[in-house]
Amino acid sequence: MPHDVRREPIRLRWLWVTMAVVIVVGVPLYLPTGSLLPLIGGVPYWLWISVAATLAFSALTCWACLRAWNLVEPEEEAAATGAEAKR
Repeated sequence: MPHDVRREPIRLRWLWVTMAVVIVVGVPLYLPTGSLLPLIGGVPYWLWISVAATLAFSALTCWACLRAWNLVEPEEEAAATGAEAKR
C-alpha cells in the first residue's frame, strides 16, 4: 500500500485552537471600556494588540498553506515521477 502524502491543515486541532486564540486576542474586548492610554507611536495600545494579532493570524495561515498543506494526489505524483524517469 503506497504511503499517503496528502496532508490537510483542517485535521490539525492545535491549528484551530491557535487561530481561535489569536482571534480572541485580536479583538480586545477584554480591555477596560474607553481605555486609550498608553499611547504608543501616537495611537492607542489596543490598536497595536490588534495589528500584532492580525499579523500572527496571517503568518499562521501562510504557514498552514505553504508548509502543512500537501495536496499532491498519489496519481499525480506517480505521473510526475514517471515523466521525470523518461527524460
